[in-house]
Amino acid sequence: MTVWQQAEILFGLIVYTVVWMRGGPPERLAVGVLLIHNLTSFVTWRWEIEASYTASMIRESVSLLIFGGLWFRSNRWWPAVMAAATCLLLLTYALWMLHAAVAHFAVASARVGLWFLIDLVLLLSVFERWVAGEPPAGSAAWAKAARATAAKRRAASPTAPPTPPRPSVP
Repeated sequence: MTVWQQAEILFGLIVYTVVWMRGGPPERLAVGVLLIHNLTSFVTWRWEIEASYTASMIRESVSLLIFGGLWFRSNRWWPAVMAAATCLLLLTYALWMLHAAVAHFAVASARVGLWFLIDLVLLLSVFERWVAGEPPAGSAAWAKAARATAAKRRAASPTAPPTPPRPSVP
């Protein structure tokens, strides 16, 4: 594993954390898809060493279908870029299998660059939400959970004074 691949994995984990904390539901779905994609790649890496890239192509095809569906269902720009980058990831495998002169390092370099693009686009989507003033899904979920917990406590002990809900932070 090269330094660039390690840097991309570290950058991706940082981006996934930021997006999970500050992103909305579509961004969280993308993080979930990418985390599952990365976890399954850790399981199937031995197959790639033995030059069988079927599992990687299946993983990226599923990611392409999910990002393509998200692109047509949401009014966001970033699923289109992520679907295009995932399509290019699939094309690197196809080019490598069809043309013998393409080196493994060229394919690996293209893949690292495309993964940096995917992670950067996801980070920029959260920046776009922040600039537009949209609240992150995390604070809304915590506020909803706090209200539900307070209501449950009030129902459990009717003699106790009601607890005021925590204010949500945008």
